[in-house]
Amino acid sequence: MERVYIFKDGVQQASTATKESAVDLIRQYQKLETHPILRAEFSIIVGEEEFIPYPSQKKPPKRKSEMER
Repeated sequence: MERVYIFKDGVQQASTATKESAVDLIRQYQKLETHPILRAEFSIIVGEEEFIPYPSQKKPPKRKSEMER
């Protein structure tokens, strides 16, 4: 799934599904800026979101030769 990530001064703030909604959200953030000299820098990155599962925690079965008798 493609996502658009929003960054404010290099720190991720949010992610959206479309570039248009990302720009709208950035405009909302910009309206909250109080001082013209202290304006933040906004950027976006478009990328694929991929979830990486943890490896299985199951122990491998013991071999007969390693089992105690």
